[in-house]
Amino acid sequence: MKIESPPPVPSDGELLKDIAKGKFKDFLNSAENRYLYWDEVKHRKVIPYQDPFRAWQLLKLSRRLKYEHLEIADRQFCFYQTNQIQRDLHEFDLKLIGGLYENPVTLAESLEYLGNSLNEEAIASSQIEGAATTTKVAWQMLKTGRLPRNESEQMIFNNLRAIQYIEGVSDHELDFGLIIELHNIMTRNTKAQESSGAYRKGPVYVTDHVDGEIAHIPPDAGDIESLMMAVCKFANQDDPFIHPIVKASIIHFLIAWIHPFTDGNGRTARSLYYWYLFKKGYTLIRNISISRVILESRIQYDRAFLKTEADDLDLNYFIVYSMKSLKIAFENLIRYRDRKKGQRELRESIATVLREKGLNKRQADLIGYLYLKHPLMVNITSYAEQHGIVRQTAKADLEELRQSGYLVSEKSGRNLMYKLASKEAIKRMLDRQA
Repeated sequence: MKIESPPPVPSDGELLKDIAKGKFKDFLNSAENRYLYWDEVKHRKVIPYQDPFRAWQLLKLSRRLKYEHLEIADRQFCFYQTNQIQRDLHEFDLKLIGGLYENPVTLAESLEYLGNSLNEEAIASSQIEGAATTTKVAWQMLKTGRLPRNESEQMIFNNLRAIQYIEGVSDHELDFGLIIELHNIMTRNTKAQESSGAYRKGPVYVTDHVDGEIAHIPPDAGDIESLMMAVCKFANQDDPFIHPIVKASIIHFLIAWIHPFTDGNGRTARSLYYWYLFKKGYTLIRNISISRVILESRIQYDRAFLKTEADDLDLNYFIVYSMKSLKIAFENLIRYRDRKKGQRELRESIATVLREKGLNKRQADLIGYLYLKHPLMVNITSYAEQHGIVRQTAKADLEELRQSGYLVSEKSGRNLMYKLASKEAIKRMLDRQA
């Protein structure tokens, strides 16, 4: 993937006067909110001065007046919190996280979603880096606990272990030992293991995932130690204060940009993004999969990286993309919570109606559960364990439901399995009660 590098922008007294007078405010606000790049300004139909270069020059000079500068070793990066970034941070902190706590998922639902999201993150992060297994096969491996059968599955298995590791060291400062251990976990029993245990000693070239052309040439190997020490210092210091979501995004970018290892850099960068948010108390981050969003918007991810590199190491391009991804991931969690709330209410409604018809609470709850999980089946043992009753009582409950027409049974090996006889009949029963 190639992007057009922006033209150099010298200072211009007349443009600075226009900025100070508030001229072209609508254009500057719009460009700030979307954080337009050169090629986006260039192709807009209506721009200041009707001159793409002059409009870009105006925008860049306006941005330079607001930049905060970040020195990593001898490299100069810049960023600033635009009005849109500040609005998004406010929405994220108060509406997304706050809204989730106002209407939380139950403990059981939280554990189910946590397990799913951790698995999803492990799978998606590996697929970004080329893991060639299907999501279905990967899920089967992680849920059943079977050992990996090939390189791709090992990558996913390692990613899951790395996520679990970083949560356990979220109270630690970032240092060489933590980074190396994280990378060791990421690469264990894969070809990339050859590069573990130390930073790279030679050059690497990052190729584009679409056309295979070189997209990024990371810093020289001789500079890695000083750069990584600077990243650790940046991660560990709290003065000046930078909002944790913004700072985590910067750490993510810096690790990927430095590319300290021969392989496994992207996975390490995304894991350290999670690590920093864990460290700053964003524990709900464990319930989402950033990598799934990145995988589904890979071109935008790559472009955000390339724009930052091409435009004076302006980190805002990557920060804006990272925040958008985080927002999408948390909105998925909110939708999950709302869906589970609706299912819980429906299940309770079914159970209430069935208790009025003479079923005991265990039986009524089971029908509500099977209605939502159709065509799931249960046996006597699982039903007994779920309710803490003896097998004789469990069998009596299930047989009564079968004889009443709520369940049907079938043999599966030595087990007698029970499932809902008719989901439509339960729905009609509810409609009559409405």
